[in-house]
Amino acid sequence: MHPSYFYLATILLPFLATVVALLAGGRLRLACVWGSRLLLGALMLGGGLYKLSDNHLPGLMGPPMDHAFLARHQLELFARFIGMAQLLIGLLLLTGRFALLGALLLVPMWLNIIFLTWSQNWLGTPLLTTGFLVLTVGLLLHDYQRLKLLFYPPQQTEELRALPLRTAGLGPEIFWWLALGITLGGALLYPISLGVMVGVMALGGVLLLVGTWWSWRRSRP
Repeated sequence: MHPSYFYLATILLPFLATVVALLAGGRLRLACVWGSRLLLGALMLGGGLYKLSDNHLPGLMGPPMDHAFLARHQLELFARFIGMAQLLIGLLLLTGRFALLGALLLVPMWLNIIFLTWSQNWLGTPLLTTGFLVLTVGLLLHDYQRLKLLFYPPQQTEELRALPLRTAGLGPEIFWWLALGITLGGALLYPISLGVMVGVMALGGVLLLVGTWWSWRRSRP
């Protein structure tokens, strides 16, 4: 297969899958939404960990940029910032509660990657990333009923203030945010050692799972 056909398919297939799923609704739509969240979340987690670990933790996302390349262009600090942003976006996408926020943040991230790789004349990467951008737009369209308030705020804001907040209670909330802080903080510990970084992040990940389960139990009727 010619490379141009492959990269064209990476845009057309996500587009067709998104359109069909949104129009069909039901289980097919939910399967597409959750599949997109898992895929994009895994890509972001892998890309973030790759940058934050000095390229020692490989992920699904490429192409690789080692620190020698980044140092030549004075981009090491920028890469670390992008790595933290990707890690945060990946974690948000993998939650049901904050998935919309993750999808919103993912749009400028994909645009940043597209134009960065395009300006560096990298073949294929801008087109492949465009396919991921299409999936992200599909996630935003799925949550249009929530997202529309940003573009068309109601004139009577009292109704919004009266809506109950989606919370599992003070205990689970504090526990979950603390676990998220441990996970993100652990990602910055590579200068100490890779083992410390992985260990603290693993602890934070376990605590996040526990916090998610606790919140789910508390939110059940």
